[in-house]
Amino acid sequence: MKIQSFLKSSRNLLDERIFGIAVILTLAFAISYAAPVAQKSQRAQSDYPATVCPAKLGDGTTTAFLPKYKSLVRHVTKKSVSFYKSRTASENISQSALLVDSNPATTFVLNNSGNGIGMAICESGNADQWFVGGSGGVTSKGQLDIVNSGLSPALVDITPYTSKHVLPVVSVSIPANSDRSVLVDALVPGDETVALHVVTRNGRVTSFLFDRRKKGLKALGSDYVNSQATPSQHLVIPAILQSSSGKVASTLRILVPGNLDANLKMTLNSGDGAFTPVGFDGRVVPHGKVFDIPLASLTSSTPMSVVLDSDQPVVASVLTQFGTSDFAWATPVLNFTNVSFNFTGLSPKFVFTGSAINIGVSWKSASGKSLHAKIKGSDIAFWSPSKSGLKTVTFTNLSKKPAFGGVILRNSTGAQIAYLPLTAGATLEKSSLPVVDVRSLSR
Repeated sequence: MKIQSFLKSSRNLLDERIFGIAVILTLAFAISYAAPVAQKSQRAQSDYPATVCPAKLGDGTTTAFLPKYKSLVRHVTKKSVSFYKSRTASENISQSALLVDSNPATTFVLNNSGNGIGMAICESGNADQWFVGGSGGVTSKGQLDIVNSGLSPALVDITPYTSKHVLPVVSVSIPANSDRSVLVDALVPGDETVALHVVTRNGRVTSFLFDRRKKGLKALGSDYVNSQATPSQHLVIPAILQSSSGKVASTLRILVPGNLDANLKMTLNSGDGAFTPVGFDGRVVPHGKVFDIPLASLTSSTPMSVVLDSDQPVVASVLTQFGTSDFAWATPVLNFTNVSFNFTGLSPKFVFTGSAINIGVSWKSASGKSLHAKIKGSDIAFWSPSKSGLKTVTFTNLSKKPAFGGVILRNSTGAQIAYLPLTAGATLEKSSLPVVDVRSLSR
């Protein structure tokens, strides 16, 4: 009896252990299935790309106006890919192009060469650029500076347009982390009327066109031709200097790159009013050729803006000729929402155009005083800081309607002139990064 009782007790204990183990395993499996499984999702990352400034061109000085003191920069040379902190808010470009690290503010360059001045926006890599300006004539000393800031070789196709027809494509190879300069008169020999279409086939490339003229030993001026986006049926050139005395001559340069002729309408806005010049309402512009159309009869007591509307996509610019002392190229811009610059003591004049102009401006004077204002108007409006100079400035479009802006800079004597489009050198780029949630167990 004792043996039977012992065996029965042992079986009961074993059953209880087996039952306990089964309960524990069941609970473990239940928790495993009930717990959330590792989830894969995406997280957006936003940043501004680095921007490129052109190499030293011409026989003068080239200075990059950086967003701020201690900006990270490096020169585009084969010897180094390391960034360093700038010692001031401007950087002298002694030879090679300059790469400026990611920054929401815009960097631009000022070139003083050939008895003239010129300004250009430093841009991030652009695969498709149009340059409407320059010359291949006997006085031309112009250069197309092609900068490859990437770490692999790049290939660029250049399509030259002349006053007669389009020329064959010229392909140029640029080694990694370097730049190459191509003479404009080698691309379009002998033609005074030039436009260039530069397409990057591979690599991180940004191109700049520098127009410089010289007759014998006499310098006739210089300027950058800022690039513009793809051809459009609506172009706005916001800032053009015009004189009521007739000392300033303006010329419209236009190209219809498609296969159909264009019907063009021009509207001019100035402080004297808005109007369409005679002969520019429905003017037919043949395709495939570059045209220079003089605007000699125009006079204005204020700077002007030009609005072009066409039934075909076009590219265009306006040349301002200041006698034989200097010239400047005004190019189209896109509407802006918020742009910031550092002018480091310069005293430019700003011109805005739009149907309902309402611009908020915040700036620091040369003395470091912080100031705020609003710029309002219809069709066109002007703003100038004090003559003592301007440090940093930020413009914000407060209107729901598009606004376009440009900069006019003159030297102390007024004989040298340069334009700068009021546009961002780099736009915010977004990328998606995978994110794995490992905070819980997965089955």
